Amino acid sequence: MPSTRLLIPLVLFALLLGGPVLLPRPDAGTRDGRELAGPDGRFSRLAGVDVHHETTGPADAPTVMLLHHFYGSTATWRHVLAGLSPTHRTVAFDRPGFGLTERPRRNRWPQDANPYTRGASARITLGLLDEVGAGEAVLVGASAGGTVALEAYARAPERVRALVLISPAITGDVGPPAAVRPLLRSAQARRLGPRLVRRRAADISLERITRSWHDPSRATPDDLAAYQRPLEVQGWDRGLWEAVTAEPPPALGDLLGRIDVPTLVVTGAADRVISPRWNARTAAAIPGARLEVLGGCGHTPHEECPEQLLEVLRDFLDGLER
Repeated sequence: MPSTRLLIPLVLFALLLGGPVLLPRPDAGTRDGRELAGPDGRFSRLAGVDVHHETTGPADAPTVMLLHHFYGSTATWRHVLAGLSPTHRTVAFDRPGFGLTERPRRNRWPQDANPYTRGASARITLGLLDEVGAGEAVLVGASAGGTVALEAYARAPERVRALVLISPAITGDVGPPAAVRPLLRSAQARRLGPRLVRRRAADISLERITRSWHDPSRATPDDLAAYQRPLEVQGWDRGLWEAVTAEPPPALGDLLGRIDVPTLVVTGAADRVISPRWNARTAAAIPGARLEVLGGCGHTPHEECPEQLLEVLRDFLDGLER
């Protein structure tokens, strides 16, 4: 996947040189996300943004909300959406900056509220529960989606039946160091950044999207398509830059000891992004949390090892109903 480690130095170098204010390339050849959505795709106005989401399963079944990892989308949850649909009402949405959700420009942000922050995604999570008529849900968050799950829990713990954290990014996230983010939010950086994002991120391949997998040979053309389609959405480069630079990394460690709902922490045994030992520490910090280590899996088991993950999820969810 695109590396901010490469993009950030390029932007800083251009700014230090006092280079011209470059406009990002126009949205030629891109489309509104609604035109790219599948038959199950829906859009709702939440937190001032047209949010793409999908729902599967019986309307009267317990609700599970899926929160994707950085660079992920509803499409990267497709195996879990299908696997849980016989027994659970399962909802997934695209965070602003990802998938098919609208990428609003700064002059269209609602009430000067940045829609690309984790807090905005937490508000969307809770708003979407209202949209589907769910009083509470099990929140399942992968990597950066785990931080959104925790933000939503902190805001409305009464709406959270349980938590499933898949290699959650508790103290870090994709993006630049906090010290340089104000510079990267400057007007000039906001113009130059999307251009560099487009140059770097548009070259998507199976090799790039599976760098965090244990066994990249498992990947299929459908895995690649899940990352290619968002690059057709209007403003995808600008939205990705806004998401990368929106805010400092999360600092949610203090919340862990106060969680009082059933919690499952899942890690791939071969996770090289957030190591199993760090996930074990996260589980140990949450009262009564259960840790599951999936053998032969990397950082995104919902993509690489969905059957293993579904087995663990079903067991955990069944236990909530006993």
